Amino acid sequence: MGFRRWILVLLTGFAAHSAQAHPVTYQGATGVMTWNQPFMSDHWITYSFRRDMAIAGRFMRMEMQDGQQNYSGLQLNYLLKRWNGDDYQANIYVYGGGGVATFDEQNSGAYFGGFEADAEDRKFFSLIKAEYMKPTAGDDFGHVEGRLGVAPYEAEYNEIASWFMVQAQWHPTLEKKFVVTPLARLFYKSFLFETGVSLEGDWMMNFMFHF
Repeated sequence: MGFRRWILVLLTGFAAHSAQAHPVTYQGATGVMTWNQPFMSDHWITYSFRRDMAIAGRFMRMEMQDGQQNYSGLQLNYLLKRWNGDDYQANIYVYGGGGVATFDEQNSGAYFGGFEADAEDRKFFSLIKAEYMKPTAGDDFGHVEGRLGVAPYEAEYNEIASWFMVQAQWHPTLEKKFVVTPLARLFYKSFLFETGVSLEGDWMMNFMFHF
């Protein structure tokens, strides 16, 4: 992909999980995605009932500055825009929903919304996403995340692909406000695995697949 086209893709999406980790995959697909770090975990089960829309069940654990907060809820994921090229793809997703937040053994209603944008070709990769949870009691949760990655080789669909990435996270109400994590990603067809260690020594392990 030419330099000028790559710049356009970055501007429209500075972003992405790979196809296996998108909030919406293909019509009829079920996805299981889990992101895990000592200060936060996030688990999704999605069903794409249209090519541009999915429903998701979500559970989160957040280590807040005043203690642990959990969230369980349902959300709707929507593919707002997609760009397809000969050797690249870029997407913008929005999602929102509601559920129950639990803090200090007390439950409250909560609302959740966010967006995710991605762009990648077979060599370069980028991601940005932002989300916000508003419980009726307890602390709000905000999260901004960005990634940049490069593939050491160009893999075919039937080969194991690998990426080396750097991830930056900002969540001002968690016990860890800003975290930078170098990581490695491996995926094969619809299975994806990531692992890394932050600059402060926090482990990360993520796993995703769809069927």
